Amino acid sequence: MERELARTPSPTPTELAEINAPLYDLTRWKRKEAWLKWRLVPWYIVIIVLVTGATLLTVFNKEIIAFIQPAAVWLHTRPQKFGWIIPVALLVILSFPPLFGHGVIAIVCGIVWGLGVGFALVCIGTLLGEIANYYAFKSCCRGRAEKLEENRPYYACLARVVRTGGFKVALMVRLSAIPSHFATAVFATCGMKMWVFLLAAVLSLPKQFVIVYLGVILNDASRDDADAAKDKSNKTERIISDIVAAASVLVTIGSLWWINRELKRVKPSVMADRRRARLAALRRQVSDPEMVMFAATQVYATPETALASSASAVMVSQPVPLVLAEDRRLHVA
Repeated sequence: MERELARTPSPTPTELAEINAPLYDLTRWKRKEAWLKWRLVPWYIVIIVLVTGATLLTVFNKEIIAFIQPAAVWLHTRPQKFGWIIPVALLVILSFPPLFGHGVIAIVCGIVWGLGVGFALVCIGTLLGEIANYYAFKSCCRGRAEKLEENRPYYACLARVVRTGGFKVALMVRLSAIPSHFATAVFATCGMKMWVFLLAAVLSLPKQFVIVYLGVILNDASRDDADAAKDKSNKTERIISDIVAAASVLVTIGSLWWINRELKRVKPSVMADRRRARLAALRRQVSDPEMVMFAATQVYATPETALASSASAVMVSQPVPLVLAEDRRLHVA
C-alpha cells in the first residue's frame, strides 16, 4: 500500500486545463452575459466612484486646494502643538482599502508645512497607516486567504510568488502605480514577513516626496502675483507631474510583466503541491476504518453485506476502489 500511495497522483483533467490555460482568461468577457451579473454591481459602483474622484482631483486640483487651504492653515496656526496630528490621523485612516485620498493630504501638507516638515508628516502617517493595514488584514483575513489559496490556483500562485520573491516583489509593486494599501492587503494575507514589507515601504517613500513638492509649488504660485512667475511655476509643475506619471507607468508595466512571468514559472510546482495534498488526504482516508466502512457502503446494498465485505477486504487485502478525482480511480490494497 505504501508503494502504491508513494507516487504523486497524475493531474486531473481540470488541473491539466488549468496548467495549460493562460493566467488571464479574457475570452469569457467577450460575452455580454459575463458583464450583466448582479454580483458585479458593487465593483461597478466602486470603479465609478474611484474614476470620478481621481478625475475631479486631477482636473480641479487647484480649486479643491484653494477651498481647503483656509482649514489647512488653521491646522497650522491655531493648535500650534497638536495640529500636525490631524493630517497624520487622516493618512492612517485612508490607508485602509477601498478609501483613497493620500495625494490630497500630501499636497496639503506641502502647502501648509513646507517641504521638510510636510514630507516628514506624510512619511509618519503613511508608515503608521500601512503597518496598521498590514496587521489588520493579517489577523482578520488570514483564514479567508488560506481557503482561497486551497481552492483558487491563481491565488495560490500569487501567494507563492510573494513568499519566494520577497523584497524584490514588495519594492517593485510599491514603486508602481498600484495603490499601496491594496498591495499591503495582498502582502499581509499571502504571508510576507513584516520586516520585508516595512523595508520596501520605507524605500518607496520618495514617491510621497514628489507629491509634497507639488503642494509647495502650488503654494508658491498662489502667493506670487507676477504672471511670469506663475507661468514658470505652472510649467515646472507640469514637467514634474509628467515625469512622475511617466515613471509610474513604466515601473507599473515592468512590475506587472515580471509578476506575470513569475506566476507562470511557479504554476507547475503549485499544481504538483495540490496533487500531493490530495494524496495525503487519500492516505488519511485509507488509514481510517470509518472511511473504509463508508467506501464499502457506497458499493454494497445492505449494511450486513457491507460489513462482511469490508472485513474480508481487510483480511485478504482485496482492492477497494476509491474515487480519486472525476473519472480517475486509484485501487488501494
